[in-house]
Amino acid sequence: MVLILPILTRLTCVLVLQKNHIFKGSIADNIRYGKISASMGEVIEAAKKAYIHDEISELPNGYDAEAQLLSGGQQQRVAIARLFLKDPPIIFLDEPTANLDAIATEQIKNSLDAIKRGRTVIIVSHSISQIIEAEHIIVMEKGAVVEDGAHDQLYANRSTYYKIFSAMANSLNISKITKSINGY
Repeated sequence: MVLILPILTRLTCVLVLQKNHIFKGSIADNIRYGKISASMGEVIEAAKKAYIHDEISELPNGYDAEAQLLSGGQQQRVAIARLFLKDPPIIFLDEPTANLDAIATEQIKNSLDAIKRGRTVIIVSHSISQIIEAEHIIVMEKGAVVEDGAHDQLYANRSTYYKIFSAMANSLNISKITKSINGY
């Protein structure tokens, strides 16, 4: 562990929490917090990648609007836009879609899918939709690691991950959702 710390201190890491700090000021300045010297073009490009540009453009003052007036999902996507400007090799995400509605969750998932490419991303989540595509999943129970591996392997084990996955699928009524989507 001691040998790893000097290596990590040289890397740029970014943390996205359940609720990120939105500073008093404009949306542009809040996005620019990821890279203070970013041009307006870079801010707009980051917002597009975070799936928030269209909503910002519809506001009366656009990127000059007060960032603290945005909804929780919009604020989360502003924080993700910061990630695109910062462009870190390692990202830590702590429950990035907690307490958000389904539409905001989908928009943030799309943003995160885009930012994950080509970097290490560590996600702490109770949401299967956030972790199902992970290369490696670590399952914890009562503070201890009880399983680790990829989704297919963990699901086939029919242990803790399988129980969690099945409970989430049942609570979302996946079978009825699937029938509805497929037109049954």
